[in-house]
Amino acid sequence: MFKRLLFAAMLALFAAAWCSAAPVKGKTEYTTKVSKYRVVAKTNCPNARAKVGDEVKIGVTVNSELPGAFAAELFVNGVSKGKPQIFDFGKDAEFSVTANTPGTVSVICSMLNENKKPVLDRRKRKLIAGLGVRVTPEKIVSGNTKCPDDFDAFWKQKRAELDQVPVKATRSEVKLTPALEKKYPNVVCYDVKVDCAGGIPVSGYLCLPRGAQPKSLPAIVIYHGAGVRSANMQARYGSKALAFDVNAHGIENGKPAKFYKELADKGLKNYWHRGFEDHNRIYFIGMYMRVMRALDYVKSLPEWDGKTLIAYGTSQGGAQTIAAAALDPQVTLAVAGVPALCDLGGQSINRRPGWPFYFMPPAKRSDPAVIGEAAYVDGVFMAQRIKCPAYFSTGGIDNTCHAASVYSAFNSLPGKKKYISYNPMGHHGTSPSRPGLTEIDRQLGLKK
Repeated sequence: MFKRLLFAAMLALFAAAWCSAAPVKGKTEYTTKVSKYRVVAKTNCPNARAKVGDEVKIGVTVNSELPGAFAAELFVNGVSKGKPQIFDFGKDAEFSVTANTPGTVSVICSMLNENKKPVLDRRKRKLIAGLGVRVTPEKIVSGNTKCPDDFDAFWKQKRAELDQVPVKATRSEVKLTPALEKKYPNVVCYDVKVDCAGGIPVSGYLCLPRGAQPKSLPAIVIYHGAGVRSANMQARYGSKALAFDVNAHGIENGKPAKFYKELADKGLKNYWHRGFEDHNRIYFIGMYMRVMRALDYVKSLPEWDGKTLIAYGTSQGGAQTIAAAALDPQVTLAVAGVPALCDLGGQSINRRPGWPFYFMPPAKRSDPAVIGEAAYVDGVFMAQRIKCPAYFSTGGIDNTCHAASVYSAFNSLPGKKKYISYNPMGHHGTSPSRPGLTEIDRQLGLKK
């Protein structure tokens, strides 16, 4: 008996020693190229993932033949932990911090010219790179966990208001661009306006195969990111489906750039900050009603197969996608890339909230009353009501729609058919849901 116990104890010690000595596998070095700058980022956290209590180390090196340097800054949960430090090209910018809460640790670098001024891209934005580490991401929850008691009743009322307005549309055929017409000769495109509650119509481009038979096509509705612009002609999707691309504001499509710039500078200037003192006046309430009405429209078309209804968008379009799947139970797939309007209460726990809240004055974005009103459009509470498969994505250095804000909504999704893509070096424009896009192609029967 004693020998058996001794053998078992030795076996247990051997197993423990073997486990502690086994190397932790996973990627710890990442590289990317940003314009003429090569960036190498390293971390002690395999697969850019850590646990609460871990010491997180991140090092970034930038190499370039151009004159200049780079500024590196440490963020914890999207909040800066000190002034940017300037490093010469080829030098290591190294940071270390203990992760005390679920969230993120990131180092973001900005490229500088020989005068130590930020290098800008063609859209006048800073050239950035870096690396973000997730900290116990499955435990990230919203800064505001209080869903309004009348959330469902409020949106049920909005649905009732929509139902009082018939799904009446006007459409006129428009020519595809020469390049699209050459590539997709079988596709017809229409400029569409659909009546909607609130006085602002749904406005978009509908593409579909010319001569499509009744009940023969799946449908996809594509929602736009922030800004003021025309709808797009989604001829690729339209070669196999009803593809309805809607602009976010119910405005005219196909106008000169000056038309949209004037709207952005005047009538729609800073629309994303409007109405958060009273949820009945939040600009996004009307936008989400147009989200629902766009779905109503494609479902009314005789060519729809009555089965497949996909919602897709990124950033603000990702927020609309979450709302689409939450507010219309007939949506069968939601693909939300780097979604905005998530975790709007993040400031209350010293975490960067999702767009547009972080870009509000600090006193406003931390005001409990404002956070409570914003809850009616918060992606966290919308996500709780989604029943279909959902694909999300986020990036480790995205400080527009911060990764923790996206995870807070993702973790709110019920069920098991949910997927999130994480790009450790990804910023807001480089973190699409590639698996989600692949799933869209699969369901629409498209080939790469």
